[in-house]
Amino acid sequence: MAQLVLTGQIRGQSTTLCSFTIAVDGGARVGPDTVVLDQSIFTIPDTDTAVDIEAAAVDRTKYGTLTAHLDIDADGTVQATFPPGDNWPPPTVSPSAVGQTVIMTVHFSPLRDVTEQARLSLDQTGSDYPGSPPAPAPGDMSFRNPGVTLPPAAYSPPPAVTDTTFIASPSVAGGAIQVETLSVIPDGEAVVLQLPGVDAPQLVAVYWPSSVSRDAGAPPASFLVYFHAGMAQNSPAFYNDARDRHDPVTGGTYPFGWDYQFFGLLNYLQYIGDPFLANPFAKGLALQLDNAGSDVVLVLPLARVAGTPCDEVSSFADADFLQEYLPEIQAFMCRRTGNFGFGPIDRLAMASFSSGHAALTCFLGNSTNQAHPLYLDTLQEVYLFDPHADLVIETLGPLVQVAAWAARGTSGSKVARLYTQNDPAQLAPLLARLGVTAPGPAPFDAATPDDRFSLTALPLAAWNALATQLGSGVPYANTGQVHQVMSALMLTDALRRSRL
Repeated sequence: MAQLVLTGQIRGQSTTLCSFTIAVDGGARVGPDTVVLDQSIFTIPDTDTAVDIEAAAVDRTKYGTLTAHLDIDADGTVQATFPPGDNWPPPTVSPSAVGQTVIMTVHFSPLRDVTEQARLSLDQTGSDYPGSPPAPAPGDMSFRNPGVTLPPAAYSPPPAVTDTTFIASPSVAGGAIQVETLSVIPDGEAVVLQLPGVDAPQLVAVYWPSSVSRDAGAPPASFLVYFHAGMAQNSPAFYNDARDRHDPVTGGTYPFGWDYQFFGLLNYLQYIGDPFLANPFAKGLALQLDNAGSDVVLVLPLARVAGTPCDEVSSFADADFLQEYLPEIQAFMCRRTGNFGFGPIDRLAMASFSSGHAALTCFLGNSTNQAHPLYLDTLQEVYLFDPHADLVIETLGPLVQVAAWAARGTSGSKVARLYTQNDPAQLAPLLARLGVTAPGPAPFDAATPDDRFSLTALPLAAWNALATQLGSGVPYANTGQVHQVMSALMLTDALRRSRL
């Protein structure tokens, strides 16, 4: 006879908060013969045997139930198979005089890979979907681009681009915005992960560049959490019409409704047309990250329509939650390459676009967070992309919180960047707290001598002049168009200057 020894781990530590049962050769499911500390020990035949294993966490909502299958051949060879998820490392087999011992460990995770479900959620047709000819419909349909194919053939990697506009380095020179035309092939893995039992965000998209090692012994990864524009502002209730909403905001369409998937995830990960010449609504975050040569993992939480900005991303406004879940994302992605280690992440950056600054402010302004190590020390960089196109007062709000964060904890290494079309003179008193002084008429990039704090002022007139020069199909004739292009281009600049 042989022994099967099963153990479970949660957050890299052995746990007793789980139970195991097995079925041998299709028989009845039974519990262990013996439980010693955190080990469940079963007696099984050691030849020509099929064993089905079920591991159930006590908190099934969070960690679920996981299965595995063993085939033991007549010569004692053990072959294990698992469903997708990579929660089981290969078994260890130890022969002995009384029969072999098979040792297996299951890694419980609060994350589920739902990438394929997210991809198929984009399988919709109709005249008012991207890729279809324009048709009379209420609302602004400017997100359309005839080159997009939905659903994408694959979610990962994001599509490569050729002869595409990217921001140059430096981003401003000679009183003008500087761009360059490049071809970029994303070199990383994009996945969509579900967080069971969490109100919001229930999904996050993750882009892990190949330059960030996932091998055993690799250093912890640095992360960028990016808060996209709020979802409630695009709901029918906000506009009192059917503004581009293909799924009602009630009835359980979050998080897999088409609008959530397209506007909240896909439209941010990839470029759909040239981001300056054709379609600044698609943000190409993965392409911007790769073009910048940044060794940072992107995490894009999917906000939901809710009563307040803090409710849209409630869990990600909590430092304790991020302290738990960012290492879980790191471990999940590392297990996909055979590395079953667990540990803290390295450094953290946060970024926000448009009304996403309100979600960022929910994190920075949380008094409990302000005494937390993740706020004080782990979070090292913050980027604000045009918090509000027209109202300086809306830009001042997050800047107040950024200035307070920058002065706390490991303040000597923190970085903050603001990209705005607002009049920099109206921001001067607050920018002075960060040591940044506007040098004169915009456009300009003003930074402290060590380049840790910076203001990049990019007014409408500068974008309009560049559009005229390059013959852009988007004229940048209003602040709304400029608002969109900020995040479609300027993350590259922030990441090039990153110290993560």
